[in-house]
Amino acid sequence: MKTVRKIISLVLALALLGGISAPLMIKAKTEEKAETDCKTLCGAALKATGGSKKLKYSSASAMDFGALSSSARKKVKSIQYVCDAKEVYSLCVMTTKNTADAKSLLNTLKKYKKRNCSSNYLSDYSATERKVFKNAVCGRKGTCVW
Repeated sequence: MKTVRKIISLVLALALLGGISAPLMIKAKTEEKAETDCKTLCGAALKATGGSKKLKYSSASAMDFGALSSSARKKVKSIQYVCDAKEVYSLCVMTTKNTADAKSLLNTLKKYKKRNCSSNYLSDYSATERKVFKNAVCGRKGTCVW
């Protein structure tokens, strides 16, 4: 039952991230502050869903996010990546310098997901973990990608 709750929590975090990021960005712009950063967006998504104890590893380096090639990493302005030990339950928010780079990164994430869902990449994952990976939510708002 705990695993199901954690899966639901992660899926909600990813789904709500799109709804959460827009108000945060609007708030930041109206207050004439710097653009909302990735860490804040990740934190807001986790707070809105109650977080997850499985997400124990955190990184602000694009190198640690395995879905990106070296050329894709160059498009990342900032990143916040949190995950569990197997990198199944994870949340990643990236910002780019411009909208074109964000569109490109979103396409990269979608291709990564599609490619790995139809390969033996997930063979060492449990059925529940496979389902989480296959139902991952990717999205973009302006220069933010998740």
